[in-house]
Amino acid sequence: MRIGFYLIVLFGTLGPRLSWAQVWNTERYNKVTWSDFYQLPEANQTIDFRSIDYALLHAAIFYATNEHRSLHDLVEFKYSFRIEQLSADHAADMVKYNFYGHYSTIRNKRLLRDRFQIVGLNPSQIAENISSTAGLDYEYGKPIGPSPSPGDFYYRSTNETRPVESHTYLSYAKEIVALWMESPGHRENILNPHFKFMSAGCAVYPEKKLYNMPYFINVQCFSSNI
Repeated sequence: MRIGFYLIVLFGTLGPRLSWAQVWNTERYNKVTWSDFYQLPEANQTIDFRSIDYALLHAAIFYATNEHRSLHDLVEFKYSFRIEQLSADHAADMVKYNFYGHYSTIRNKRLLRDRFQIVGLNPSQIAENISSTAGLDYEYGKPIGPSPSPGDFYYRSTNETRPVESHTYLSYAKEIVALWMESPGHRENILNPHFKFMSAGCAVYPEKKLYNMPYFINVQCFSSNI
């Protein structure tokens, strides 16, 4: 489990929008509150790693974050398709090119500001939270053994042999947002009243140290304006 945050304050202008098909209907962001989302059957379904609904996962992180904004009497974040796009793209790059951090190994995407500009955004203030977190409800530090069948993982010790439980889309999102809230830098980004927009993106990878247990790289980016 790894987490990181990044903050930058600059000035700029808007640019063209790029297209990206999603399963989750982006119009629902304007109609569904975080409390509504928590009641949706699709939000509470178990993540199937053979067919991940990334749009739904991104939405779950968005709404789990807005719950904390609401609990701290802050204006809830607005959704941005382009911020979701740049967040998911950075997560995918980290998996594809085997790096982890706010600075990309790809030349034209090195800085967070670069990644915002690629999707046509140049807000005055931006920030980024990242994490690398188990996709299952894994109790970190406990030893596990090889899975007896694909997709199954078990704790292995002298005292127990039990399965690692699955996450739902919502329970996974709430876990990683809770981890960010426990870290001062990440918490500051989430609760920064100057940020008005936030969206998230994820990419899955097999964690070789844990018999290829599915892990997600998670990215959420913040903006003062779009």
